[in-house]
Amino acid sequence: MTMAFDHIRNYAHQAAAFPSTHEHDAIFLAAMQENYAFQYAHQPYVRALGQRYGFSPDDLQTPEDVYRIPPIFVETMKYHCFLSIPQSEVAMRLTSSGTGGQKTQALFDAQGVARIQTIAARIFKDVGFCSDQPAGYLMFSYAREDAREMGTSWSDEQEMGCAPVREARWLLRKGTANGQFDFDPQEAARSLYELAQEGPIRMLGFPAFMFQTLMEMERMHLHVRVHPQSFVIAGGGWKNHAGTPMSQKEFARELEQRLGLPRSHVRDLYGMVEHGIPYCSCPEGHHHVPAFARVAVRHPVTLEQLPHNSEGLLHLLAPWNVAQPNCSVLSTDLVRIKTGCPCGIPGEYLATIRRGGNRKHKGCALSAQEILDRIRSSRKGN
Repeated sequence: MTMAFDHIRNYAHQAAAFPSTHEHDAIFLAAMQENYAFQYAHQPYVRALGQRYGFSPDDLQTPEDVYRIPPIFVETMKYHCFLSIPQSEVAMRLTSSGTGGQKTQALFDAQGVARIQTIAARIFKDVGFCSDQPAGYLMFSYAREDAREMGTSWSDEQEMGCAPVREARWLLRKGTANGQFDFDPQEAARSLYELAQEGPIRMLGFPAFMFQTLMEMERMHLHVRVHPQSFVIAGGGWKNHAGTPMSQKEFARELEQRLGLPRSHVRDLYGMVEHGIPYCSCPEGHHHVPAFARVAVRHPVTLEQLPHNSEGLLHLLAPWNVAQPNCSVLSTDLVRIKTGCPCGIPGEYLATIRRGGNRKHKGCALSAQEILDRIRSSRKGN
């Protein structure tokens, strides 16, 4: 079934991640037309949604029309595979959850994997994540050999392309006794101290584990000032070691005070396996919308599109993956969208992000927090 998808290929190879021009609107529209027509032809559920809302590929005529594509709710994708290509063409499978919870099965063909790697690399470069200077990587994430299909682990591995790897240490590994992921704060503290002696370090992954490591270094009387080219790319929600929410700016202040890390080098990445596009933060802490995606805010009840600075459900649009009908998905997260970030990056950004719903959706970050809770519990018992 291999098809060319020329418009989607052109879209994925745009030369800049954050332009705001009519030309790029046209490129995005053509790619969305190509993807949505394919999904409409191959997925009965997509056709049923279209018929319910009175929308078909013929109605996708202008850049504004992309927001009218009926979205699939991310929770629906946790229970249905929605594969649009032959099983034999699936090149990669990723899941959204950690140690438990209902998992989303995100599927990609080889061309889709290549597209998202190209897109992510362009976004990382243009948002300022990249450096030519080798770094020692502290991976506060699930080790790749133990989590081959876990979305957050794969994403963190892609982020390792932002600077040459001098050395890499994965800090969340499966225990041989119980098969659960474990984290050793003392090992993490020693690793940070050792790698910082050799040059720039890069810390990637869950910020709660980073914070736990800072606390452990204090307990062990390990003091270090990191190289000024050191960098942090966090993901999975800003919380301290006890699971208490904190802002990116608060976390950056802690790292600056304890390690001498410049605040502008503490960044964050927001995303979900059901959508794939990374939304990277600037030094102001705002997650910018790249040219490879469009976002809207929906009323939680009516699904009406809301104006900027109104809080509602996040509607995500991107045409890069044809293996599944996720070119238009509706998340459970509540956001506000603004424009005019002081950092100078043009276009829209996610001004606030918080979890919606009346129960916890057990994704990678929540499962990771359980590991820290186990550590705290065991220490109290000793």
